[in-house]
Amino acid sequence: MNFRELLSDPQEFAGKPIPSHLNRIIRQTVVKLSSNDRAPQIKLSADGMVATGERGYSVIRGTHGVSRGTWFYEVRVVNQPKDSHARIGWSQPFGLLQAPVGYDKFSYCVRSRHGTRFHDSRGYHYQEPYGQGDTLGLLIHLPETHPCAHYLPSTGKHLPLVRFKSSHYFEERDDLKGAQAALTPLVGSKLIFYKNGICQGEAFTNIYEGTYYPAISLYKDFTVEANFGPNFVFPPTGVEYRPMCERAEMLIVEQCLADMLYFIK
Repeated sequence: MNFRELLSDPQEFAGKPIPSHLNRIIRQTVVKLSSNDRAPQIKLSADGMVATGERGYSVIRGTHGVSRGTWFYEVRVVNQPKDSHARIGWSQPFGLLQAPVGYDKFSYCVRSRHGTRFHDSRGYHYQEPYGQGDTLGLLIHLPETHPCAHYLPSTGKHLPLVRFKSSHYFEERDDLKGAQAALTPLVGSKLIFYKNGICQGEAFTNIYEGTYYPAISLYKDFTVEANFGPNFVFPPTGVEYRPMCERAEMLIVEQCLADMLYFIK
């Protein structure tokens, strides 16, 4: 019996909610800054590429994350009013939104002021400051240390399904303490930043294993524009990488594979 026949069977689902396993997660087809995974005070342009802060530090993440391979994206400083700042880098989903990137154990960044690198609220001198007109390049390298199936996304089919307005969502509880306890350094991983095409060296090595999203935190009216490729202003040289824009199609394929494996198992 196919899904259409199953859904049309009045005996099977009459008066009952549609089971979670008959739904699938929708993945965005374009990598951009997320309108959902952000602090509410951050203003986002219609195309999802330009973000402006307001008041204290707050975070916006990209729509797609990576857990293996070497990936790159750029951020251009569009406007930097007096006393405004930014901290830009990478963050796992549990990274706080109402704090700067690099505030917790789940995120890493470089600050515009003094060029300081931050992780877990600890700052260290790293590079020269960056500001209006500068382009910051961000490269992440995550060695593949598990079988391919380990990196497949969740199907969500084991989770309860909830209806909100006109859409359905898989509902999952956050386990922050469990996620913190499970943090393990990924040997060989590294983060490298570039300022206007000039490599600043390794900012962090052996970062915690996990899925990392492009992450931007803004203080006051600092404005930036993200570029997820494929055409970069200052593409890295001497290193093989993939532009973050390629992650969209790759994730759709992985999601389909994960869904098929769910039913096979």
